[in-house]
Amino acid sequence: MIRKNWMSAMAVLFAVASTIILLRNIALWGIDFVIYFMINSELTNEKFVLVMYGISIILFIFSKRVSNE
Repeated sequence: MIRKNWMSAMAVLFAVASTIILLRNIALWGIDFVIYFMINSELTNEKFVLVMYGISIILFIFSKRVSNE
């Protein structure tokens, strides 16, 4: 169950924004290039998508922890 607080709202925002960015990049470049951009050594938009998913997961975890206290 998702708690209704500002952390869970920000987590949903990060997840939705990163999904939109990822789908846009797949539509523009194709899945092969997106996977290549995720694993190469340059700092690319796809790596920011992975970081945004990570931030979203962390915010979900903290939102459940804060709500339980």
